[in-house]
Amino acid sequence: MRGRSGDRAKRARSAKTSAEKCYSPDDIIDAPEHHEYARAMGLLTWGTWDTEVRSFEDRLKDFMQASPSEEPARFQGSMLMKISEGEYGPAGQAERVARIKRTDNSYGALTEVLARYGLKLRNGAQYAPRHVEVAAFRDVTRVRNQRLRVLHGRVDIEADNMDEAKAAELDRREKKHAAEQIREARERMRADSERRE
Repeated sequence: MRGRSGDRAKRARSAKTSAEKCYSPDDIIDAPEHHEYARAMGLLTWGTWDTEVRSFEDRLKDFMQASPSEEPARFQGSMLMKISEGEYGPAGQAERVARIKRTDNSYGALTEVLARYGLKLRNGAQYAPRHVEVAAFRDVTRVRNQRLRVLHGRVDIEADNMDEAKAAELDRREKKHAAEQIREARERMRADSERRE
């Protein structure tokens, strides 16, 4: 029994040491410049329609629960990493810890996770939000579909320009529907003329 408790204490000390390398809770401060990002993530206020900002202590407490200092990547979920060209698989604990320790603005890095809560490190890398240009829904959908085709491969019968192919298909259906309506109208006229005679 004594050996097991000694092992647990060793693991706890080593986990604490590795967490201290990642961040210290005392170095975290409020970051008003990230409040809009935190609002967009739903973490700045208590509810969707609230306008008052939650206190720094509440947001820090939530961050500490989501990314505990002993194991900051424990609740990150199964992050995917590229295994080979076009193939992705779950990342191991080491890759997830390496991701949170990054100093860039990438998603999942400590600076970005802190910004979700409207927080930042007193000293160290600062999060710089990326400017996102919002395009028309149709353009965004077209780009997304092209990326999905590249990722998952093309279908044999798929046209090079899907917009033109869709327009041609809709035109063909409209013409077919119009022809059916004309045919039905002629048959009704023929039936009416036969009844009159």
